[in-house]
Amino acid sequence: MIKNFLYVLKRFKTSSILNILGLSVAFAVFLITMIQVYYDFSYDRNFKHSKNIYMFGHVSEMSDKYFSHISIPLAHQIVDQFPEIEAACVLSHKGLKQFKLQDNNDYFSFNFARADEGFLKVFTPEILSGDAKKAFIEKNNVLLTSDVAKTLFDSADPIGQMIWMDTVSYTVVAVCKPFPDNCSLYNGIYTTVLGVRDYDVMGMFNYDGFFLIQPEHTLTLQKKLNESGLYNTTSLKRVEIIPLTDRYFYRELRSASLYSTSNPATTWSLMAIGILILLIACINFMNFSMAMIPSRVRGINIQRILGVRSKRLQFWIASEAPCFAVISFGIALGIIIFFKYIHLDELFSVDLSIEKNIPSLFVVFFTGIVVSTLFGLYPAFRVTSFQPAMALSGSFSLSKQSAFLRNVLITLQFFAAIALICGAIFVKIQHDYMTNYSWSFQKENVTWLPIQSKKTIDITAFENEIRSNPSVINCTRSFELPGSISENWGLDLDGSDISFAVWLVRYDFPGFFGIHIIEGRDFIPDDDERMRVICNQTFLKEYEYAYHSGMKMQNMDIVGICQDVNFETLHSDIRPMCFITQDIDYFPNYFFIKMNGENTPQTIEYLKTAWEKLSDTPFDLHFLDETLDNLYKTESNLAKLISIFGLIAVVIAVMGVYGLIAFNARYKAKEIAIRKVNGSTIREIILMLNRNVLLQLGIAFAIAVPVVWFIIKKWLENFAYKIAIYWWVFLLGGLIVLLITVLTVSMQSYQAAAKNPTVALNME
Repeated sequence: MIKNFLYVLKRFKTSSILNILGLSVAFAVFLITMIQVYYDFSYDRNFKHSKNIYMFGHVSEMSDKYFSHISIPLAHQIVDQFPEIEAACVLSHKGLKQFKLQDNNDYFSFNFARADEGFLKVFTPEILSGDAKKAFIEKNNVLLTSDVAKTLFDSADPIGQMIWMDTVSYTVVAVCKPFPDNCSLYNGIYTTVLGVRDYDVMGMFNYDGFFLIQPEHTLTLQKKLNESGLYNTTSLKRVEIIPLTDRYFYRELRSASLYSTSNPATTWSLMAIGILILLIACINFMNFSMAMIPSRVRGINIQRILGVRSKRLQFWIASEAPCFAVISFGIALGIIIFFKYIHLDELFSVDLSIEKNIPSLFVVFFTGIVVSTLFGLYPAFRVTSFQPAMALSGSFSLSKQSAFLRNVLITLQFFAAIALICGAIFVKIQHDYMTNYSWSFQKENVTWLPIQSKKTIDITAFENEIRSNPSVINCTRSFELPGSISENWGLDLDGSDISFAVWLVRYDFPGFFGIHIIEGRDFIPDDDERMRVICNQTFLKEYEYAYHSGMKMQNMDIVGICQDVNFETLHSDIRPMCFITQDIDYFPNYFFIKMNGENTPQTIEYLKTAWEKLSDTPFDLHFLDETLDNLYKTESNLAKLISIFGLIAVVIAVMGVYGLIAFNARYKAKEIAIRKVNGSTIREIILMLNRNVLLQLGIAFAIAVPVVWFIIKKWLENFAYKIAIYWWVFLLGGLIVLLITVLTVSMQSYQAAAKNPTVALNME
């Protein structure tokens, strides 16, 4: 077997090299996509009770939006009233916070979260040391994941150690095993909800609620929750509990969510792309094997005449496919390592390290071996199917069934190439549309700084300091960043329940961002001492009486209506939202600085100096336009991936066509010679050899257009703001594949057409 394989490598160098290259790239793509697909489909399935964990949510009948929030008192009340709930947990991720050790001014950024003691029952973290229960029933105690403990204390015992956030000290009481990347829990620092200001406030929906429920009880429980009347004093209209294992793909959570989310269409698309490219490469192997038949059939049948059994010959030939696959898989691993070296793996949300994906490697390896072997069986049987006398004389022909199969496979390759190219173009256009879409507020030359609390820096002194710089135009503050507004309030308004997003801001925030007030007035400095409200146009449309009747929303005065702004990503429609001023200095917030765009590096250095003079926390400046563009990182990465994979598909498909032309050139050598003797030109012979290829390309284009149109239409449904499905994209995709194909195969066709006809005739 090995001897036969080495003979093939030596005898058919060009075909072997192209086979190995095609299979290597295909294996690399297939492996990468399968790692990502496994990551997505196994999201939140690492917990002991994953199948029994459900996330609490509610839907507003007016906006029909899903909100995954609950208040602490409401969660406790639900647990007490419904025995179907075995355990419950309220959890609030606070994002990255700065921590330091005693007598050490070095700050470390870690994810920080608050939860109640139900955290241990619902998520069952693996405790490595200490008493984790103390972290959730006693104030100022914390549970660390072991990676955080290692960073802070190296090899020292972390239990009993003290860490500081602002001026608050916390005692480490337990350490747990890190959570995997593909789950809803972040590795970081966890502490109790006891003592927070909204602990006893029924209407403060600032937490995520997780319930441990047997799956067979969920529908009954959901019905009971909706009929219970627990929500008469809240804005809840309909309760909807979803399995935690579905959360990652839950469409309504893919906007303004603190959790990682994904589009299932993206995952399925990547899976389809990986499989398609692997199949294309295997089809190429078959085509190259078929192209070599005229050159191999004579020698193989001589062995049959000398007594070698057909079954043995078939085994030798069929074994060539797995041999090629093994070599190609090894090269594929090298390609993945190279991807990491050039940081191409950053396009994925998963770590592509070989050592972290051993199970996926084995699955892909054996899948590749099996698939390539199956594709190698047909040529093995075909090359040994000719009668020895016919094979020795060279007067053999392939069946119509063989020709039909070969044409179908080539058409499939062209279809995949055209589909991927068109898909890449559509994804790129949609991504550009989103990144260039007007947010309806000014974001150019705007930077922001995270502020843990007013204790970490004298923010007023910092503001006064930087205002003296002529390059700084203005400053303001906000509780949240544009594009990720997650605060949601529910209030009783004159007997009616309303629900809306809340953006806590300083009085000068609308003016800073150029947000136009269309009715009423803008905020004024005195408003920061009260609770004043400016609502967006969508709020006015849904709750018009709240403004025009002069009513107050409890103790909040509506002073104006502003234009609609896209405070969330373009995946979602604009929903009711209110800017609210309310003692903004109380909150950890974001500080915004608008620069004039001149001498930007010098201005940033000035800001850094001013910051470091007034704060011992790190200077962490960001540009707002880059932050907003990163909200579409998934779409950006998808566009790049499909473009890369589309190009790979085109190249592999063209390699297959090259094999087809090579086959035709050998199989039709006598016909070409006779045509030349009878006066046919090289141009006419090239057209004869390529006519069938162009026909297959045309058929593939006709099939690809409706298929791609349907897929893109479904994909665009994930966006509230989207592009049209342009006809010219299909034409461009087809022309790209046509151009690459014609340029590639013309050289091979020319060589076949330009050969001396006497050579082919003398072989008869």
